Amino acid sequence: MNNKTNNLDTVYQRIWEAIVAHKLLPGTRLKEEDLSETFGLSRGFVRKLLLQLSYHKLVNLVPNSGAFVAEPSPEEARDIFQARRLIEAELVRELASKCTVREKKLLLEHLEREHQAIEQGEQSLRIRLSGEFHLLIGKLANKPVLTSFLHEIIPRSSLIVALYQDAGARKGKARHSGLSCSEHNALLDAIAGHHVDKAVQLMIDHLNEIEAQLQLEPAAEEDVNLKNIFAEL
Repeated sequence: MNNKTNNLDTVYQRIWEAIVAHKLLPGTRLKEEDLSETFGLSRGFVRKLLLQLSYHKLVNLVPNSGAFVAEPSPEEARDIFQARRLIEAELVRELASKCTVREKKLLLEHLEREHQAIEQGEQSLRIRLSGEFHLLIGKLANKPVLTSFLHEIIPRSSLIVALYQDAGARKGKARHSGLSCSEHNALLDAIAGHHVDKAVQLMIDHLNEIEAQLQLEPAAEEDVNLKNIFAEL
């Protein structure tokens, strides 16, 4: 491994990307020895990395058990999406008010990569690019403080989607992928056209749609008829 790979920020970013792409799912155990071997790091370096991931709520450190990819609660999920609506409404408002030809080109190039990932069936890449589209809006809006908050909560959003996406949404992944990309296209059109209010509403609607696909309410309890169950055995 070269020095760049061993850099804490670089390894953190690779784990961040794996979470965003749903390659590391909620509850996955992150063994120190495996991380040490994978990235060519010392155990002390790995512990420092896990502490940083824990600080950003991406990993839970359980005494005498180890480190696990976080499993956000339904309450946290609602809070995260509320925060995203507040932050991203302001970011898209700012960008739509001043979007240049160059910024439109950057957004369009990114969306073309999303379309290509969908066409090639690269679901993990498509998920990662979708999150990065939102971060690109923040970057182009030139609001570094708000964008830093977004950089922290988008991986947590990805964990939430992986954990709570309902069965119907899972079965219709291809359709939802296309829908999400279509919504990004509409956002780009509104931003590039300087339609500020429309862009803000589209962003809010887009985030509402993602949240609506989640099963955050507990399943209704069903009465269990023990006689019927054991009569069939």
